[in-house]
Amino acid sequence: MLDFCGIEKERLMTSWVSSAEANEFIDEINDFIDVLKKLGPSPLKKELTQTIA
Repeated sequence: MLDFCGIEKERLMTSWVSSAEANEFIDEINDFIDVLKKLGPSPLKKELTQTIA
């Protein structure tokens, strides 16, 4: 579905982390942020900007 919408599958992540695993949660979030930074701005943002203009 994401491919159909023009969104890279890497922009969606799921992970199970217990509430007792704060450090693991922080690691998961930081890893995901690194992935998103490498991907750059969302392609939907560009499309939305063109639609509004």
